[in-house]
Amino acid sequence: MSSPLDNAILRTLLYYDIWHYPLNAKELFTFLPINSLSFDDFRHSLAKHGAGEMVVEHEGYYFLKDKNQAIVTQRVMKERHARWMWQMARLAAYIIKRFPFVRAVFVSGDLSKNVTNRDSDVDFFIVTAPNRLWITRTLLILFKKIFLFNSKKFFCLNYFVTSDHLRLDEQNVYAATEIAHLKPLFNSRLFFQYLHANDWINKFFPNFDISSLSLPRVDEKPSLIQRFLELPFSFLPSDRIVWYFLRKMKVIWAKRYPEFDEETRNRIFRSTRDESRAYVGNFQDKILAIYDQKLRKFGVAT
Repeated sequence: MSSPLDNAILRTLLYYDIWHYPLNAKELFTFLPINSLSFDDFRHSLAKHGAGEMVVEHEGYYFLKDKNQAIVTQRVMKERHARWMWQMARLAAYIIKRFPFVRAVFVSGDLSKNVTNRDSDVDFFIVTAPNRLWITRTLLILFKKIFLFNSKKFFCLNYFVTSDHLRLDEQNVYAATEIAHLKPLFNSRLFFQYLHANDWINKFFPNFDISSLSLPRVDEKPSLIQRFLELPFSFLPSDRIVWYFLRKMKVIWAKRYPEFDEETRNRIFRSTRDESRAYVGNFQDKILAIYDQKLRKFGVAT
């Protein structure tokens, strides 16, 4: 009979198995849904008892036993590819931080987990000044369409929040995982504020400790160009401009995705004064459904 720790390990690996993503001991401990032991005790347990009958270890990585050991080689290759993607992400962040009202730039998605391939995009999570999100978003989207020919490869702008609305309302294992893997490229102070505002992720990952994770070098210097670009908005009806862009985007989402009812569309394409996100293809719901199926299949659903 499996122990509670074995079941917790299995639950963790089943989530990352969706992406064929093996975990090392530190990552596995960090994302366990229980905190009944220290990391040293956890490593001792792994060395003495293993990670459970459904789990195998190879070269320091843990994964489901029905997977080939090549999954470890694939992760190493993806990490190597990610090193190049980080260079492109830094270049893009260098540009993004100069746009009006950008207050912080984080990386999410595949790159935040340091595992990318040729199909991966650089996903950015952007924090803006209060009441200016839709000005920033519109200007960045226009820049992408005009100067990058609408390519999102290294300029995927899928999430915006304002600096006075950092706490995420939707709380589930998918959102918690994405938050836990976020990496800052500009303004670490706001990054830590964001993590503190979303400390609810500890309900899912009680062992999570940002100090134990590897963070990239962060740009802390504000942009003088940005200050200059923000000046005209002091003389413009900026609040009215924000509401115009917000309403316009809601109309665009409705026309572009008529197959969704309004409630589903509002959840997938969140458009409020303080938040903008676009989970094209209803990605979050699909991942949560797959994860639930895996938990039930292996008999560890709660």
